[in-house]
Amino acid sequence: MAVLLATLLATNVQAQAPKSTELLVNAPIKPPHIIFDTQTLAWLNTHPEVSVAIWSGALPPLHMGFEQSKFEGVAADYLGALRETTGLKLKILRFATRAEARDALEKGQVDMLALHDVSEGQDGAITQSRPYLHNQKVIVRRIGESLPASANLKDQRLAYVGDDAVGAQLHKQYPDAKLIQHSNHLIALASLMYDQADAFWTDSITAEFLIRLLYSNDVYISGTALSTSADINFAVSDRKPQLLAAINSTLDAIPPGDMTRITMRWGLSDDFVIDKPPLDLNPTETAWLAAHPKIRVLVAGSYAPLTFFDDRDQLQGLSADLLKIVQQRTHLKVEIVRSSSVPDMLEMLQNQQADLIAALSIGDFRLKARQYTRPYLISPFVVVTRRSGTPINDLEELKGERLAIPTGNPLSNWILQQHPEIIQVPVPTATRGIELLSEGDVVASVHTQYGADYFIKHHFQQDLRIAAVIGPNPGRIAMVVGTDNMILKSIINKVLLDIPPEELKTLNDRWRNHAAPAVASSWSTYKDSIYQIISVAVAFVLAFLIWNYYLQVQIKKRRKAELALGDQLAFSKTLIDGSPIALYVRDRDGKLAHCNRAYLEFLQTTAEEVIGKTLPNAGVIPSALSTQYHQIYRDTEHHGEPTFADLEVEIKGLSRQIYHWTLPFQSSTGTFSGVIGGWLDISEREQLVEQLRLAKEVADEANESKSIFLASMSHEIRTPISALIGLIEMLRLRGGSAEEIEQNLAVAHQSAQSLLSLIGDILDLSKIEAGAMVSSPRPTHLGEALHSIHKLFEVNAKTKGLTFDLMIEASDQHVIIDSLMVNQIVANLTSNAIKFTNEGFVELSLIQLPDDAKTGFGCYAIEVRDSGIGLDESQQRAIFEPFVQVSPAVSSQRSTGLGLSICTRLATLLNAQLSVHSQTGKGSCFKLQFIAERTPEDISQAPVQASIPANHRLNILVVEDHAPNRLLLCQQLEYLGHRAVPCDDGETALAAWTHADPPFDLTITDCNMPHMDGYEMTRQMRAIERSRAAAAHPIFGLTANAQSQIVQECLDAGMNQCLFKPIGIEALTEQINAVSALVERRAHASQAVGGELQKLRLLSPDTYAPLVNALVSANREDSARLDELLHDHDFEKMAALAHKIKGGAQMADARELIDACVQLESVARQGDIAGCEMQVKELLGALQLLERSLLDDL
Repeated sequence: MAVLLATLLATNVQAQAPKSTELLVNAPIKPPHIIFDTQTLAWLNTHPEVSVAIWSGALPPLHMGFEQSKFEGVAADYLGALRETTGLKLKILRFATRAEARDALEKGQVDMLALHDVSEGQDGAITQSRPYLHNQKVIVRRIGESLPASANLKDQRLAYVGDDAVGAQLHKQYPDAKLIQHSNHLIALASLMYDQADAFWTDSITAEFLIRLLYSNDVYISGTALSTSADINFAVSDRKPQLLAAINSTLDAIPPGDMTRITMRWGLSDDFVIDKPPLDLNPTETAWLAAHPKIRVLVAGSYAPLTFFDDRDQLQGLSADLLKIVQQRTHLKVEIVRSSSVPDMLEMLQNQQADLIAALSIGDFRLKARQYTRPYLISPFVVVTRRSGTPINDLEELKGERLAIPTGNPLSNWILQQHPEIIQVPVPTATRGIELLSEGDVVASVHTQYGADYFIKHHFQQDLRIAAVIGPNPGRIAMVVGTDNMILKSIINKVLLDIPPEELKTLNDRWRNHAAPAVASSWSTYKDSIYQIISVAVAFVLAFLIWNYYLQVQIKKRRKAELALGDQLAFSKTLIDGSPIALYVRDRDGKLAHCNRAYLEFLQTTAEEVIGKTLPNAGVIPSALSTQYHQIYRDTEHHGEPTFADLEVEIKGLSRQIYHWTLPFQSSTGTFSGVIGGWLDISEREQLVEQLRLAKEVADEANESKSIFLASMSHEIRTPISALIGLIEMLRLRGGSAEEIEQNLAVAHQSAQSLLSLIGDILDLSKIEAGAMVSSPRPTHLGEALHSIHKLFEVNAKTKGLTFDLMIEASDQHVIIDSLMVNQIVANLTSNAIKFTNEGFVELSLIQLPDDAKTGFGCYAIEVRDSGIGLDESQQRAIFEPFVQVSPAVSSQRSTGLGLSICTRLATLLNAQLSVHSQTGKGSCFKLQFIAERTPEDISQAPVQASIPANHRLNILVVEDHAPNRLLLCQQLEYLGHRAVPCDDGETALAAWTHADPPFDLTITDCNMPHMDGYEMTRQMRAIERSRAAAAHPIFGLTANAQSQIVQECLDAGMNQCLFKPIGIEALTEQINAVSALVERRAHASQAVGGELQKLRLLSPDTYAPLVNALVSANREDSARLDELLHDHDFEKMAALAHKIKGGAQMADARELIDACVQLESVARQGDIAGCEMQVKELLGALQLLERSLLDDL
C-alpha cells in the first residue's frame, strides 16, 4: 500500500529524452489463434519491433507506475496479449509528458501510444484502434454531501487532473463551476474527501479503482459527466495501417472471459469489458417511469446501519446507497420523507403519502407479502443482552424476563408460541429496544445480527453483547411499496437484480465495517427518556436551590474564618518551606511528620523516602550516626528541654558540620507529642576557620622569613657600608702613601661592588616576578662562555686554596640560546660553590646528551660540583625559594638567599631544568639541563652598523636633589668630556631647559624629588616639545629604587631610559655614547646633500635599504604603466603619473628626473602625442639612471 500511495502521488517530471522501459505483464492470457491477411502478415514479418510510447505519471489501474523502469497495469496486460499474439517485439519508451509522447507519434518517432481514449479523437497523423475497455467521464462526490447535485455544478468547486486543454474543455462544459487543477488523481480525490473540493471530474475506471481501494466509505460516483464516451484504446500512427489492423484483429479475437480476467485482476468489474444492457423494462414500466419522474421514499431516522441521518442531516446507510443506484438506473428523482417509527411509516404508505419504504423486515403481519420487493440483505435474528448480566444460550433462560421486540416483527408470534413465559415489550424500532436494554428496563432485545453488530461496535462496546441466534428463519430486509404500486415494485426488483453480487457485497461490507458512524437516534426515539430526564432535573434543581440557600447562609458565616485560617496556613507554609534553615517535626515515636525543602536538599532525598520513617529506617545517613542522632530525640523527650550541639553528619560520603537544635512540643492536653528540630549548615564556616588558621600560619612563616631577611639584609648592607665609611674616614684623616691609597680605594671599590650585587639580585628577582625579563636567544659558543666564567672565578678559587677545573665533553658547542641568562645562572652556581667550599675542589663541566626526540635539538647539561658542606633533603627542597639560606649553624657564610631563586626562574624562562643532588658533608652537584638548536660553527653575527665615534661634546642637564650624588654625576660627565649643568629640583631644571640656548642634548633626572619630581618634569618637557613641534630630546631617569615597576613608570612618563644608582662609569659611558652618536648623525644629516633620502641614510641606516628597494620597485611599476598610458593616449592619467614620479624624484634629489617629469606633465595636459612620446623616453632614461645610482649606494 505504501508503494502504491507513493506511486499515485508521483508528479510529472521535466522534459527529457525518452527512456527504455520494461513491459511487466501481471495477467497473462493464452494468445488467440489469428490468421492475418496477406498485407498485415507481410508487414509483421518485415517489422519485428514496434515502439510504444508511455509517459511519466500514474493513471491507475491502466498505468500503475510502481517503478519508473517498468510499465504495468491493465494497458500493459493488453500489450502483453498483443505481443504474444503477433510475435512483435515491443519497445516501451517512457516520455516525460503525454504531450511529448503524442508529439513523438505524430512525427513518426514512435509507432503507437499505449494509452488513449476515444474522446481525444484522431487528429493529425493519429488513428485509433477499437476500444478494449469501456469508459466514461464521471462526477465523484462525498457521501452525504449537502450541496445540490446540479448538472452544471454552479458555484461548486470542481477538481480535475489534466493540462490546460482539459481545463479549457471543462470550462466550456461547466462555465459556472470553480475549476481546481491537480497533478494526479489521488491528490484530487483526497482534496474532495477533505472538503477542498465539492466534486471530482474523472473517468469511471480510475474512480472505481481508487474508491474501492481507499475511499469506499467516503466518496461515490454520483453520475456521468457532460462529455462523450472515453473508451480506452490504442493510438497508432497513420503511417502504420497494417499495425492498426493487427491490433484490431487481436482485440477482436481475445475472448470476453480473458478480458474479464484482466480487469478483475486489477479490481474492476466486468462492466468495463462487457456492454452493460439497459434495464429490461416492458412498455408498461417505461410508461410508468415517464408518468412518475419522482417518488417519495419513507426512511426511519434511527434504523442504522440501513437508514439514518448524520450530523450534517444527510441520509446515510446501506438502503441509502441502494436508492442512489435506483436513481442512476431509472433516472427517478427521490424525495426523502422522514418517519420516527414503523407504524408511522405504514400509516403514511397506506394513506398514499409516500410511494416506497426504504427498509423493512419481511414478515410484518401488518403488510401483505406482495408489497415487499426482493430482499437485499439477509441477516439472522439475535438476542442482545448486557455484558454484566448472566450469559444465556437459549430463550428458555429468559422465562419470566422482559424482552424488547419491534412492533410487527415476524418473530413476535413465534416467541409467543414457543416461549409464552417471556414477557414481550413492544418497541417502535429495534434501536429503541437497544436503548431500553442499556437503561436496564429490559433483560434482552431482539435485533438482526447486521444491525446489532453495528450498534454494539460503535455505541455499546463495553455494555452489550450478542447472546444467541434465535428464530426458525433469518431476517430479510427489503423495500416496501403500496398496494397500488406493483409496477414500481417490478422496476425496483429489476434494478436490484441488475446489481452484481460483488458490488452488493461491497456495499454490505462497507456499512458492516464503517469506521466513523453517525449518531443514529432521533428526537422521536429519545423523547420519552428526555422528558423523564427533564422532569427529574427540574426537581433536582429546585431541591438544589433550597439547599443552596441554606448553605449560603452557613458559608457566609464561615468564609471569614476560613480566609483568616487560610492566610495563617499560607504564612506558616511559606515561613517553614521557604526558610533556608533545615526544619523538621518528629512524632513521639521519632517518625518524621513534616520537613521543609532545606531539610530534603541537605540530605539529598525526597519526602516520599523520609516522611513517616525514623532516622535509622530512612537510611539517609550511616546507621551508626542515625542511631546516635535518634537518641538525641529520645533525650529531648526524656528531659523535656531543648538541646543545642555542633554535630558532624555524613551525607553520601561527604562530611558536613551542622549546628543542631531540638525542642519538645506538647499537645493541648499537655502530653508529649514530638520533637521540633533544625540545624544550620556551618561546614563553610568551619572551612573558613580552618583556612584562616592555615593563612595565619603562612603569614607567621612569612613574617618570620621577613624578619630573617631583614636581619640578613641589615648585616649584608651594613658590612660593605661600614668598610666604605671606615676607609673613607682613614683617607680623610691621615691620607697615606700612594700605594696605601690605591689599596684602600680597591677595598672600597670591592665593598661597593658587593653592595651593588646585593641590590642587583633584588632587582633581578623583581623583574622576573613582574614578567619584565624575557629570553633573547642568540648564537652562542657554550665552550667559550664557560671558559670566560672559569677565568672569572679562577682567582677566587685559588685564594681559598681550592682546585677549580673546567671539563668540556661536547662536540657541538655552537647553539641558539640566551647567553646572558646562561652566564648569570652558571656564574651564580659557581660563586655559591666557591663560597660554601672551604677545602677540596670545584668542578665546572659541559656535557652533551642525546638529542631531543621531539624537536631534534641538541640536549646539554652544565654541572657545577663541589666538595663543600652539602645539603640535607629539607634544604634541597627549600633552597630554590626566595630568601632561603643554609642555616648559620651549618656555615658561617651569609647571603641574601636570592641567588638560587633567581637561577630557578631564569631556567624556567630558558625552558631548562635546574636540579641539585647533594649529601651533607659530601658536597653538592647543581645541574642545568636544557635543549637548544645547533648552528654551524662559521655562523656570523648580523653585521653591526658602524657608528660615528662618540667624540661629540654634549650639553647635559643634571637634575638631582641629593648634593653628593649630583656632584658625583657631574664629575663623571665632565670626566667623559661633556658639559654638565646641575639643578637641585624639577622646577629650576624645567626653567633652565626651557630657556637654554643652545638647547640641551640630554637630560638626566632623579625620579623622586621635592616640589616637582622627575616624572612630572618629564611630562611637562614632552608637552612643551609637542607645542613647539620640536623633536623629543633624550631623557634618562635615575633612581635608587631597585623595583621592576619603576622602569614602566619612567617609560610611561616619557623617559627614554631608567638608570639605577649607583651607576658606574662604564654603564654611563655606554648610555652617553648612544646619545652622542645620535647627535653626531643629526649634525651630519643637516649638512648632507642629496635630498631627504641621504639624510635618512645618515639618521637611520637600518631603514635606508628597505626604502630604496621600495622606491626602485615603485619606479619599475610606474615605467610599465607609463608605456600603457602612452599606447592608450590617456593624457590625463599620464600627467597624474608624471606628477607622482616627480614626488619620488624630489625625495632622492634627482634633478634630471624632476625636469623630465615636469616636461611630461606639461605636454600631457596639452594632449601633444609627439611631445609625450619624446618626454616619456627621456623620463624612462632618467628613471634607469636613478635606479643604478641608488643600487650602487647600497
